[in-house]
Amino acid sequence: MNLEVLKELLLDYNEPLPGWDSQKIASPPYREKFDLEAVKKTNPRVAAVMILLYENEDRDVEFPLILRVIYDGPHSNQLSLPGGQFEEADISLDETAMRETVEELGVVYEDIEVLKQLTEIYVPPSNFLIYPFVGYYPGIPDFIPQESEVQYIIPINLEAFLEAEISSFDYSVGDQIVEMPGYDIGEEVYLWGATAMILEEFKELVKKSITL
Repeated sequence: MNLEVLKELLLDYNEPLPGWDSQKIASPPYREKFDLEAVKKTNPRVAAVMILLYENEDRDVEFPLILRVIYDGPHSNQLSLPGGQFEEADISLDETAMRETVEELGVVYEDIEVLKQLTEIYVPPSNFLIYPFVGYYPGIPDFIPQESEVQYIIPINLEAFLEAEISSFDYSVGDQIVEMPGYDIGEEVYLWGATAMILEEFKELVKKSITL
């Protein structure tokens, strides 16, 4: 897959976003569809994340996931897209996504180009309304993980991800074990929850963009 072609396809895509129809494929079994407009009226915390597309040395398109550090919080030691909470100094939500991506990955701010905004998603455990963005990065990024936030960075091959099928794994919720949809990244690391739901919409968007 050629990154420059994909970039233009995403920029030119003007059809409705896949939204919940794709997000629900990776939705935890106990999760319902939230009325996002109603959620916004409750003043949730707001965050933005980024799917940052780039080409590696072999000219394969990739995007990075991060494994968050272990801390006392609901998203400790979880796979995530780079991103974080909106701050008053941010002029927009895409600015939040870019700033946090730079902080967590060590990439160059001026080199990031935002291509598309995806559908917001609400995360009840942390009361975050997350705004996802798709970004483009020229050249091969020199990742420098932010030690206070990131254990390590995992590059995901886009073509392999588009072909991968979601599976399930056992996950502990309170005193119960539930089957959680997600992707087995290897070494007992799973991609699941809000991050998997965001990426399911992205997967469908890429497929739709290619076939239009």
